[in-house]
Amino acid sequence: MTLLLMQHFALPIPPDGVEDARRFYGTLLGFKEIERPQEASSHAGCWFSSGSVNLHLLGSEPFAPVTVGHPGLVVDDLAALAKKLRAASVTVTDDTILFGHYRKKVHDPFGNMIELLEPVDGGHSL
Repeated sequence: MTLLLMQHFALPIPPDGVEDARRFYGTLLGFKEIERPQEASSHAGCWFSSGSVNLHLLGSEPFAPVTVGHPGLVVDDLAALAKKLRAASVTVTDDTILFGHYRKKVHDPFGNMIELLEPVDGGHSL
């Protein structure tokens, strides 16, 4: 058995957090919102996609952010994205280079940690 790719990742959001999620993940990170299937629409939340990355934000009550486990998103211009996030008053924390990637950490409006990465050599592998 060979793992081929991660189809999606899910993060919790407060049940009333959909509009803040759209602003952060859609407007700032560039994800496109996609329609949730009927089977997944019984609770608050929203789904996004960008390239092969699918993100499911699920309304959770009681809500607790994910602060240790986190998605790592590879981007093509980390400096520009960090500048855009900082201009929107998002705290961006620089991190050490690891596995050949520049890294920065941010938290979404709900406190979920997101790691943003860009390959040092311009490639897209770890």
